[in-house]
Amino acid sequence: MLSALQRGFRGVGRNWGLVVVVFAVNLGLALVLALPFAAELEGELAHRGTSASMMYSFDYDWWTRWSEDQTGYTRSFAPDVFGTGFAFKNLSLLLGPHSPAGVIPGDRPRSGQDGSTPLPPVLDPLIIAVAGLYLLTQIFLTGGLLGVFRAPQGGWTFRGLIHGSGFYFGRLLRVSLLAVGLVGIVFVVNAPFARWMDGLAREAVSERTALAIGLGRHALLLAALMLVHMAASFARVVIVREERRSAILAFVSSLGFCARNLAATLGQYVVVLSLALALLAAWAAVDARLLVLGWRSQLLAFAAFQAFLGGRIALRLGLLAAQLELHRARGR
Repeated sequence: MLSALQRGFRGVGRNWGLVVVVFAVNLGLALVLALPFAAELEGELAHRGTSASMMYSFDYDWWTRWSEDQTGYTRSFAPDVFGTGFAFKNLSLLLGPHSPAGVIPGDRPRSGQDGSTPLPPVLDPLIIAVAGLYLLTQIFLTGGLLGVFRAPQGGWTFRGLIHGSGFYFGRLLRVSLLAVGLVGIVFVVNAPFARWMDGLAREAVSERTALAIGLGRHALLLAALMLVHMAASFARVVIVREERRSAILAFVSSLGFCARNLAATLGQYVVVLSLALALLAAWAAVDARLLVLGWRSQLLAFAAFQAFLGGRIALRLGLLAAQLELHRARGR
């Protein structure tokens, strides 16, 4: 397991330009929302004293007044996305008692005395649409990335990356649709289970027991999602490495491989998740000590955050390459 991880991360090191490509693609998709949002903020702050004070500290009073008037995707902007807040916010959206961010209409929390009126989704439909485009783009790139990592000697061209991405896109899309279906089943089952567990936590006579119940049901949901991700990820590896055409048979082969090598496949996730948490802790330490006053420190903080994002992408690609190496070493 560790040797496969080492070979996988060495493969990412030999092909470090792939990290740049994925980062550039992510940045381009983010600009779809960031550019109009920047124009909105520029118009809002023009000729106001708040624009000068915001260079040195965040004006929460201005944000409170401004956010109350927002109706579109801009209402999702909040101070909790700064620093490490994005990680906790994403985790909160994922682990709620309903579907993530309430994106499934029939599974949204309900309001009213009779509980008959579903609340609107936490995220604006435009943000959800961009997120869907992001997922399709990542599925497209995965085939090309695996094609590069499949060659032990390394080396790649942009033309070859795009060709491999397009060649495997249809098969990987079918695998992803199967994975989305399984994730949907997980959340459908989790909704009543989470409400039942939360009821037990409220009725617990001990605060420690209530905390254990709450953390336990979150841990079970994360474990189920990780298992689905693991099966789907190895199914993608099977399709590219063995040139499979059937997404269903690739998924079956992936499940068999993961069952035979459960300790190794889970171990890879444990190591990479530990590295991701260490990276987040390092960013939190930098963010806590970096005093942002003026445009120079803002540029420095921006550069540090981009380096953190690049590290996260490198970890994701390292896991993908390590899974391919593990399948190469133990696949039958």
